[in-house]
Amino acid sequence: MNVYDFDETIFTGDSEVRFFDFMFKKKGFRHFRLNFKFYDFLHNVNIISKTKSREHQYAFLKKVKDIDTTLEEYWDEVEKYMKPWYFEVKRDDDIIASGTPRFLLEPIMKRLGLKNLVATEMDKHTGKIDGYFAIGQYKIDNFKAQFGLDCIDKFYSDAYTDHFLADLAKEAYVLHGENDEISDWNEYFDQHPDLKATKLNM
Repeated sequence: MNVYDFDETIFTGDSEVRFFDFMFKKKGFRHFRLNFKFYDFLHNVNIISKTKSREHQYAFLKKVKDIDTTLEEYWDEVEKYMKPWYFEVKRDDDIIASGTPRFLLEPIMKRLGLKNLVATEMDKHTGKIDGYFAIGQYKIDNFKAQFGLDCIDKFYSDAYTDHFLADLAKEAYVLHGENDEISDWNEYFDQHPDLKATKLNM
């Protein structure tokens, strides 16, 4: 099975950031932008974890009357940011492994005809996370719980922070550059060792 990170790998930009922007432009939700910035600051200076930061930043979900309709409207607007290269290699058994909340990716998974998703388990009505925000080691923990660790034929990501999954794949590739160049994972990061120094603020 082939495994893909989502944001900046098969989707241009960050789907969470685009969702926050989408919501904060709505009447009655604009003040939540300040809430987002405050908890982003607390996370960036290591006062709170990524999990706690995101739970506070998604507090606006409690005020969304129809989250399912809202999500469809969001993907109607941003589906155009799916990267063309992915459609050339897509298979029905692909696994998408992302830190983005499951509820946010489920609509695009359905549109893509995909069923296998590893993501942050968050209540779409409250923002409460079950476990931890699925980045770094937490992403691989969620992956293992669903699929085990010996099923990855090819893995694709844009960031070294996903080396946990890359190390388990028979083949691993990194997406880079404005034109979405695809390079062998080990060769690319051996040539760019400075990119390995990027730390996850979990």
